[in-house]
Amino acid sequence: MNNSLITTVLLAGAVFTQCFSATAAEMQPATSPNTFSVTLGTTRVIYPEGAAGAQLSVSNPQSRPMLVQSTVTGEDRKTPAPFMVTPPLFRLEANQQSRLRVIRSGGSLPQTRESLYWLCGKALPPSGDASGHAAKVSVTVNMAVSMCDKLIFRPSGLKGSSEEAAGALTWARTGKVLRVSNPTPFYMNLKAVSVGGKEVGDLTYVPPQGSVTLPLPAGAARAVKWSVINDLGGESRQFEAVVD
Repeated sequence: MNNSLITTVLLAGAVFTQCFSATAAEMQPATSPNTFSVTLGTTRVIYPEGAAGAQLSVSNPQSRPMLVQSTVTGEDRKTPAPFMVTPPLFRLEANQQSRLRVIRSGGSLPQTRESLYWLCGKALPPSGDASGHAAKVSVTVNMAVSMCDKLIFRPSGLKGSSEEAAGALTWARTGKVLRVSNPTPFYMNLKAVSVGGKEVGDLTYVPPQGSVTLPLPAGAARAVKWSVINDLGGESRQFEAVVD
């Protein structure tokens, strides 16, 4: 085979390879993610015993409609709860707001302390939501995001308020952790905690008659200051105690 023939064959092969690669690239699906999420109008819902129900707002901050599915689960986020949400499923238009109503559906709940549940709203793509197909293959990935708020059932026999009772929290240092105990019948949602002026992280809630441990900053000692989240989602006044 002469040199000109070899050159022609090589050039033809290169052109073929280039065309094949371009075609293969065009056949790769273009992924288009759609995220669906809702915004709940509060961080907690207090449900007093004997109430006819409790309400909160739900908003669609996105530029496309979606379906809102709402449920209530136990504190472990798995077990069923003696509450129902209406409407359980509805369409919420783009940039619109609606309301959810929570109603107790039965159950024998503790009378000497609060009970905690989770009210969750999940945003789903509406039926038939899909992207069109252009020159390339298009695949739309719909991601449904759940937002959950605390639903706290408060028996009528409890005296005082959770904010007033927050000063009764007790603190103890054990090695590199700080233990906070809650002798009250209320759930205490920690907002800010510092020891010796050093901020404590990984804050959580402390159940009634329960305790949790928090990481203790290096070198932190003596005075502990704390505040909690009140029923309206705001911050309580600051409390102070000495920790050994």
